[in-house]
Amino acid sequence: MENIDYLKQKATILINLYNVKKYEELIDKGIPLIKKFPDQVVFYNAVSLAYNQLKKFDEAKNLLKRCLKQNPNNIFVINNLGLVLSTSGEDIEAEKYFKEALKLKPDYIDSLVNLGNLKMRQNKSQEAKELYLTALKINKDLEAINISLAHCYSQIGDFTEAEKIYLKILENNPNNTSADKSLSQIHKYKSKDDMHLKSLEKKINNISNESNLAQLNFSLGKAYEDIKEYQKAFNCYKSGNDILSKVKKYDIEKDKKLFQNLKNLFDLNQIDNLSDATRKIIFIVGMPRSGTTLVEQILSSHDKVYGAGELSFLSQTIDKNILKPNLKRIKKDELNKIQKDYISKLSFFDYNQEYIIDKAPLNFRWIGFIIKAFPNSKIIHCKRDPMDICWSNFKNTFSSSLQDYSYNFKSLSSYYKLYDELMDFWNKEFKENIFELKYENLVNNLEDETKKLLKFCELNWDKNCLEFHKNKKTVSTASVAQVREPIYNTSVKKWEKFSNQLENLKKELQS
Repeated sequence: MENIDYLKQKATILINLYNVKKYEELIDKGIPLIKKFPDQVVFYNAVSLAYNQLKKFDEAKNLLKRCLKQNPNNIFVINNLGLVLSTSGEDIEAEKYFKEALKLKPDYIDSLVNLGNLKMRQNKSQEAKELYLTALKINKDLEAINISLAHCYSQIGDFTEAEKIYLKILENNPNNTSADKSLSQIHKYKSKDDMHLKSLEKKINNISNESNLAQLNFSLGKAYEDIKEYQKAFNCYKSGNDILSKVKKYDIEKDKKLFQNLKNLFDLNQIDNLSDATRKIIFIVGMPRSGTTLVEQILSSHDKVYGAGELSFLSQTIDKNILKPNLKRIKKDELNKIQKDYISKLSFFDYNQEYIIDKAPLNFRWIGFIIKAFPNSKIIHCKRDPMDICWSNFKNTFSSSLQDYSYNFKSLSSYYKLYDELMDFWNKEFKENIFELKYENLVNNLEDETKKLLKFCELNWDKNCLEFHKNKKTVSTASVAQVREPIYNTSVKKWEKFSNQLENLKKELQS
């Protein structure tokens, strides 16, 4: 009995460390426990999930596969292996494991939800919704299912249904600030008497957890901006950013080094192109919040174009095959690996259109690789007023650590300047391969700019492109609500409503 109590105590310690995000400490304590108790699955699961959070995917996978040899039918291990594979972008393998877990236990909620989340990433929203609804029949009150279903409705543009579920979640758990944040993105606040705004104001004084407090501040910022209380809005955005800036600890030096290495690699354009890839790909790049989602919605309304959304595949394969310390040159076989790996992952998507869109904005970093590995692809660079871009970055949160630069004015402006300099470099090297599209021109003259865009992509005219807001494609970015409306130009110079508060940002950009 003492041994069981000891194991429970150690398991509880690891779980608590995971919950407070002390992943390195969890691993340090968990590895010796695995060696001492190699038959205890809970230790494998805890350590592998900590590795997963630290993006040490190989370590996580190896640990779980080792455990699976001893416990081939353990649904928790099978599900967690699927989760790690999904996080690392290996969706085909991940799906196999989720389905294997569900074959062993068809009512296993974790795998139903995880498989649903995977289907959402693959733009298979109907399949995802059915998985979430199946899980709800098993436990209608479980928060994780409801939040995933609400996100699903939000991303397919059914905001009424999404709002209902977010409000239900908040009724059962008022401290779910993630639901508050998601609701604020799709809700139009019309007055200071709005019920959700009042609840946000009430609870912000009673929240101590920093992560929750940051989410509440961003939610309140959006609400106050909607009702034109701009000083209050800015104060909340600033408070939320201050918290995240302290937590994230972004280091601009890493990106400076990366961007300089990219210039060194592609200087003088001495790398030969590969032969054409089998797929026709349109890459939409630029700073986040520059209009990339709008451009994707316009193009994917064309009958020959499929919009796949923001894909992490290119970054993953470049990280894996290319970005090594002291890299001086790129070999042809490395470019071949990039092309082969990326094309294979496009098979996740069921589409029969001639073109597929990858609209990961930060792919602007990889333009040289795109041109060399996918010479028949089209690259669209979305440009927008720097102040509008930076302000829109500042008042939103991002799930990827790649955008941790956005949480204070200094790092935000520094990153913008790095981006601007790198785009100047790409344009000098590969000007004919890049179509520059100004957001302001697009929203003020939709038809003419769309015609230019289609011509560059070698696509015939399709009037559906002008009715992009009717496009049923899932949207998972901060633009989730905006692209469901007809074209508008109220986002042009939107930063000017906060001009007094943004003087320091303006100075940083001009320095």
